[in-house]
Amino acid sequence: MKKFRLRDYLPVLIMVLCAAIFGVLLATGVMDLDTVPQLVADRPVLAVLVVLGLYVLKGFSGVVVYNALVVVVSMVLPLPAALAVNGVGTAVCLSISYAMGRFTKTESLESVLDRHPKIKRYFSATQEYGFAMCFAIHMLGLNMEVLGLLLGMLRVDYLTYLAGSWLAIAPGMVCLVIAGNSLDFSSPVFWVFLAINTVLVVCSVVYTLRKLRAAKAKGEEQEE
Repeated sequence: MKKFRLRDYLPVLIMVLCAAIFGVLLATGVMDLDTVPQLVADRPVLAVLVVLGLYVLKGFSGVVVYNALVVVVSMVLPLPAALAVNGVGTAVCLSISYAMGRFTKTESLESVLDRHPKIKRYFSATQEYGFAMCFAIHMLGLNMEVLGLLLGMLRVDYLTYLAGSWLAIAPGMVCLVIAGNSLDFSSPVFWVFLAINTVLVVCSVVYTLRKLRAAKAKGEEQEE
């Protein structure tokens, strides 16, 4: 049985360090999303580069609030461009946190889980249900970077993870872009996507609970 080794988790430690550094910069006002609109005013190329840079920063640290970033983008870019940039940025952010988990050596983690079968069965459920589980747990509104890191460590297929996660986030992202771009809450598109997002959240909660109960029951059967 392999012992727990701190160096196996170097990518995780890098993310924690980035979160600490950028968290302090945001808390002290050195970095401030409110200054982005003024910084990139009438400079669309710079706006895109700055926004994608913030998404990269979020992928490594998780300290940038996703909803706030989406709204800021919608304030500095026209609606189609805001949707496209936020869509690409979301994929970049998801990919970075997943890669950090994927490049983490998990042998010691697996040995720890082997000693705790009741916990391990929930991780196994995530691997077993793939796309559906990635979609469902992202709909629950949990931290994107923590989920990406965890699913990368679980060696969930990248394209399965990216598709499930991105599609779960997209309806809410569209609502935020429309709201931030025009502040027109009478838009039928806004309410359609809000309704879709609400329904998906409810369905995801039900689905996740059912699958976790099924994993628990399966584990209990194997123990008997």
